[in-house]
Amino acid sequence: SRVVLAPATQQSDSPVAHIHPPATLLVGSTVMVPSPLIVAGWAGPVGAPPAVGLTTNSAGAAQGALESPSGARTQAALSASPRLRDATVAASLTACSSAVAGAAAVSVLRRRRHRRGGLGPAAALVALRATDDDAEGPSAEELAEAEAQLAALEDNLEALEDEFAEEVAARQANLADKMDDLLSAAPPPSTPAVSFGGSHKVKSMGKVAICGFAGAGPSEAVQAKLSEDASKAPIWVDLREVGKLRFEDVDDLLQGCEAMMICPDPSDETAESLDVVKAGLKAVLASAPLELKKVVLLSHVGAQASKGGFNIDSFFGSGKGTSWDDLEDELTSTVRTRSANRALHHVIIRVGAPPQAGGPSPGALQCLPPDEGSASALTSPKAVAEALASVLRLGVDSNFCLVGGEDGETVDWGEELLPFIGPEVWRAEVNDARRAAIFVQGWAEEFFGEGKRAMRLGVKTPVQIRNTQGGVIFKFRPLGTEGEVTFEDLDEGGLEFIAEEPFGKASRLRARRCAYGWKVSPKENSEKALLDKFAKDWAEVSEKA
Repeated sequence: SRVVLAPATQQSDSPVAHIHPPATLLVGSTVMVPSPLIVAGWAGPVGAPPAVGLTTNSAGAAQGALESPSGARTQAALSASPRLRDATVAASLTACSSAVAGAAAVSVLRRRRHRRGGLGPAAALVALRATDDDAEGPSAEELAEAEAQLAALEDNLEALEDEFAEEVAARQANLADKMDDLLSAAPPPSTPAVSFGGSHKVKSMGKVAICGFAGAGPSEAVQAKLSEDASKAPIWVDLREVGKLRFEDVDDLLQGCEAMMICPDPSDETAESLDVVKAGLKAVLASAPLELKKVVLLSHVGAQASKGGFNIDSFFGSGKGTSWDDLEDELTSTVRTRSANRALHHVIIRVGAPPQAGGPSPGALQCLPPDEGSASALTSPKAVAEALASVLRLGVDSNFCLVGGEDGETVDWGEELLPFIGPEVWRAEVNDARRAAIFVQGWAEEFFGEGKRAMRLGVKTPVQIRNTQGGVIFKFRPLGTEGEVTFEDLDEGGLEFIAEEPFGKASRLRARRCAYGWKVSPKENSEKALLDKFAKDWAEVSEKA
């Protein structure tokens, strides 16, 4: 077995450098060389112990490497951990010490013998190499001792690798703890509409007028329900009689009302009854006080379904009289004539006929988009009354369809009606609402922050953003209004992203419309471009999580 020494300044990229011409030392010899140096040993035949390479420099630092089947794994561990590298060098020194000392002694003795024979330094080196080639290999005892030492080295390296793996795992855990600490230090997400934890914000209800028929329809049940919740007792208006009163009397009756609910009987679809409802609706809208801000109309599923196309009955004047369509049109046309200083918001709730005794069950309750209900759907009177009261209490501001409602069914109206506050335009379940809120805030700043052009992402209207506790608000800002209109006063529409953790339900991230002023049409193209971009980025992040 041989040990090769060479100056460190001439070493190659190999972890064990063999520099030409090398100085070959046989076991048992000794040699004195200036530091730095490279020692490469155990370059023996197949089956011999793996070679150990060692580099030392004048400052005493060391770097080790193993030429063995596990060399690649060991090299990666040495590169990643200074502690492991230093420990490996120490173990390598132990394994090489006996071989280096013996080889150095034998080499010096043979070099002296050649020189005594009259050979010069160069010729002595050639003779030394020839002697090395003819020299006998190490004895069986020496090989056994070396194998034992290297086996111990392998065991030490395995232990060090295990320690290194544990150290890496500990560092990763420490990094995760630091990230959790940063997230914990961030404000906990919550929203103006739904606080973090799932309690829904309840709006204060002022004076409310209930307009309906005594002994028919849900109006009396709605009045009883609102009497429990409203700060002021609701007033009753009989739709059959109000159209016969003088305007002054109707004005006095409705004075101070902030909201109005029109509650015809869903089971009575005759033209005569609906004509009475229409006359009463005209009367109360004509005498609407200045304080009136909201009107809720109870309609029927299937209303407006006949709109569009050519109606031959209407063309020849043989229409079937007043319909649910006419009631909705009367309300919406009146609302459109109001000015901004007398804005009147409206919500239309379409329901099915009440179930008959012994007839089919209405089924489980569902709140659907306004045009999705079947004309044959049934809706329980109890569900209608509770929904009407909840619309005012929760601040619902878009139309919807209500069907179903089994006896004894418990309904979380805050959850059922949540999509119709805004309304909601996008929703996704998330694993962690807190992280989702932080992500959407960072995403908004990255793509729509100050100085960023929304046009490059397909959002045609410039936007301005502001973080909330549970997400971020985007508001559309018309060109040329910078410095003229504050963020709070922007009313050209926008989107609000909200992260929520409702009790007993999966965490979620929602987007809903916001900040649309009176008679401002939704900016559907810009909304779609913004939502498409976010949905794509969110999907990519979710896949990597």
